[in-house]
Amino acid sequence: MQASTPAPTMTAVPEAAQCVTHQDLGQGAGVDLPFKNLFGERVAHGVDVNDEFAPGADATDVGRCGAVLPGGDEVWCGQPAPWASLGYDKFTIASGATRVRRVGVSTDEGRSSSGGQVSRSLSYVELELGGADPKGVADFLQRAFRRCAEGTPAHVHGLPAITGNVPSMSGGVHEAEAVAFLTPKRVAWVILDGRRWTAAERNQALGAIAAHLHQV
Repeated sequence: MQASTPAPTMTAVPEAAQCVTHQDLGQGAGVDLPFKNLFGERVAHGVDVNDEFAPGADATDVGRCGAVLPGGDEVWCGQPAPWASLGYDKFTIASGATRVRRVGVSTDEGRSSSGGQVSRSLSYVELELGGADPKGVADFLQRAFRRCAEGTPAHVHGLPAITGNVPSMSGGVHEAEAVAFLTPKRVAWVILDGRRWTAAERNQALGAIAAHLHQV
C-alpha cells in the first residue's frame, strides 16, 4: 500500500509593522509649502522634495519599531544634518515627533558670465512636537549643531536658534549656512546652499521661515 503524501502546511508570516507613514506632497513650482515668498516674488524656483513622515499604527511597539537618538559623542558629522545616522523613517520614531515635514527648493537664476551655475538651494526639515518633547530631540539638535556645524546660540527673526556652517552639498568652495530653530511646539532646521547667498537673500528666506514658525 502506497503511503499517502502529507498535505502541505502553511506557515504564518508575521504582518509587517506599520512604524511610519510617508506621504509625497507633490513637486513643482505650484505646490503648497509651509512658508511663502522664500526667494522674492520674481525669482523662479522649483520644489525638489516635499513630503512628510508620521508615526504609524505600530509606532509605540518598541520591539518592532524602536529607534533612539544618538547620545553623548555618538553623533557622526560625516553626513548631512541632523547627523543622527538614521533614515527619516527611524528618525521620526526616535525623535518622538508627531509629524516630520521635509522640503527641498532650488532657484533658477540662469548662469553667470563665466557659464557657472548661480542657483541657490534650500533644505528644510520641521518636527512637530505637540507641545512636548518626550525624547529630547531639541536637546539632541542643539548638541548636534554645536558639534557638527560649530553652531552658536542666536535669535533669528525673534526666534531662539543655533546658527552655524556645514560643507556645501553643491560642490561649492564655500560652506553652506545652517540654522536650527527651537520653539516649544516645533523644532526645525534649514540649510542655505548653492551659490553664496547675499545678506538680503538670507534675510528673505529666514524671515519667511520664521514667520511660518511664529504662526504655529
